[in-house]
Amino acid sequence: MRFLGKSGQMRMKNKTYRIQVEDVSITVVKKQIKYMYLRIRKEDGTVLISAPHGMSDERIFAFAAERIDWIRKYQKKYAADKKQRAAGGVSPAETERQKKLLKEEVLRLVAKWEPVMGVTVSGVTIRLMKTRWGSCNVKTHHININLALAKKPPFCLEYVVVHEMTHILEASHSPVFWNYMTQFYPDWKRARKYLNDETVTF
Repeated sequence: MRFLGKSGQMRMKNKTYRIQVEDVSITVVKKQIKYMYLRIRKEDGTVLISAPHGMSDERIFAFAAERIDWIRKYQKKYAADKKQRAAGGVSPAETERQKKLLKEEVLRLVAKWEPVMGVTVSGVTIRLMKTRWGSCNVKTHHININLALAKKPPFCLEYVVVHEMTHILEASHSPVFWNYMTQFYPDWKRARKYLNDETVTF
């Protein structure tokens, strides 16, 4: 079925169906988009693929099959997170262990990027933050990193570390800031999108 969009152009109605890749059931939604996206819901581990109308089922199946190990990994992770929340969260000792491990990794990344970016970080604090993945005190050059990044892919943590270190060069999120980000960490858009909505674009 086709219908007119706001611009007056003909648009096709979304088509939803399921495919089975090994032991994983995947919901496919064909819609008026240019690229294919894969998303796993944190709440229940449901796998969703959004694809352009004209894309073949064979290509969609292959797209999912190539990422089946990644899918299982995050389904397992989200199931564990859900079980942990139901049990009342992690113990204080486990939280401190996670902080220690994450801080070690952040310090490693800081040491890697300081000579590349020409900046110096005065200190690192790991803590849980509700609204930010990180922050930087541009006067003291001290950075704060959200403990929740311990559960994210490594490229996300590196993005946040570089992001906060870039604030030492440019305090605001001006075009100058994003030019620095593109220079130092060209993949920043994918990392930011992942952290915003757990969606990965391939």
